[in-house]
Amino acid sequence: MPLHAKHPSFAATADIVPQPLRTVVVLAFDDLLLLNAAGPLEVFAAIPRVLGGHFSSHPPYRLLMSSPQGGAVMSISGITVSTCSLEQIDQLAPVIDTLIVAGGPGMAALEADQQACDWLRVRSAHIRRLCSIGTGTFALAAAGLLDGRQVVTHWKFAAELQARYPAVRCQTDALYLHDDNLWTCGGATAGIDLALGLVEQDLGAQAALTLARYFTVFLWRGAEHPQLSASLNAQSNALRTDPDVRLARLHAWIAANLKGDLRVERLAEQFGMSPRHFARAYVAATGQTPAQAVEHVRLEAAGRLLKSTHEPIKRIAETVGFGREERMRRAFQKHLGVSPNGYRRQMDGQTAVQPTDRRQTSRVGIALEWLAQ
Repeated sequence: MPLHAKHPSFAATADIVPQPLRTVVVLAFDDLLLLNAAGPLEVFAAIPRVLGGHFSSHPPYRLLMSSPQGGAVMSISGITVSTCSLEQIDQLAPVIDTLIVAGGPGMAALEADQQACDWLRVRSAHIRRLCSIGTGTFALAAAGLLDGRQVVTHWKFAAELQARYPAVRCQTDALYLHDDNLWTCGGATAGIDLALGLVEQDLGAQAALTLARYFTVFLWRGAEHPQLSASLNAQSNALRTDPDVRLARLHAWIAANLKGDLRVERLAEQFGMSPRHFARAYVAATGQTPAQAVEHVRLEAAGRLLKSTHEPIKRIAETVGFGREERMRRAFQKHLGVSPNGYRRQMDGQTAVQPTDRRQTSRVGIALEWLAQ
């Protein structure tokens, strides 16, 4: 039995209406982050064996790896990749549907390569989608392709990108952004999320979700998901003052037990402290109370379910641990300035909700129960 027939989600996507062959070109260079290139390419390449049906014999994407001079380029992990030169790409792919610029420590050389920047400028005028992974934004900016555009890059380099290219409108907290035909994302694994977003645009949400399940991603993250989730932010903050990583482990436990009792007494018991001592230590380590941290992670989980499922609000409130629908509604109004129903409508319309407290609030961060069913 073929793989796609073993799972109802795979079978459901086998009858997707065939699409025209689209050429995807990834621009690489020496000292690139291999996952920047391999992540998106693996998503596209998996479609024939995962979705099956017509795609088994007619893949929707043609994949090409390129570099300024062609030949072998070496990633920072020491793995060598064979590429076509830009001149060869012009011959092999007179029409490029999607161009993806990878990122990595070697970006400085690509950014300074005038011929490569000229090529980007010329070819970008005739492609459907222009994309970058992480610091790939620097090459696009050097080619003058990001002036006045909303972009995101890896959070560590956002300030540098904005300072060096002031005409760029760089955001710092999005996983990936879609500004007309321009798609940019925050880093290595975000390239997989971006690729799933591209597949969703081409083949539909069911196809993207099936691929996400196949790759066993932690969750299928949308563009509005911040680069650092509430759980990861809390873990990072805790590690600054907690050398034995107990708080970081506690946050992972919280994310896995949202539906359970997460009052301070239970958290203190899990941590191995008295409730009073734990509450003081937690605030000192993370800058917020345990109750605030739990509410933020629950809010993320609810936001994802509201966007990705049609479950009733009441059930979602129970699933993520809010319990009562009214309690969840108050949390949404407090942190996002919108009701759960309003959030769902805005997400259906692809309109990003602007949280009232970006420092503390983010919108998606745990493995969802429905994704594993």
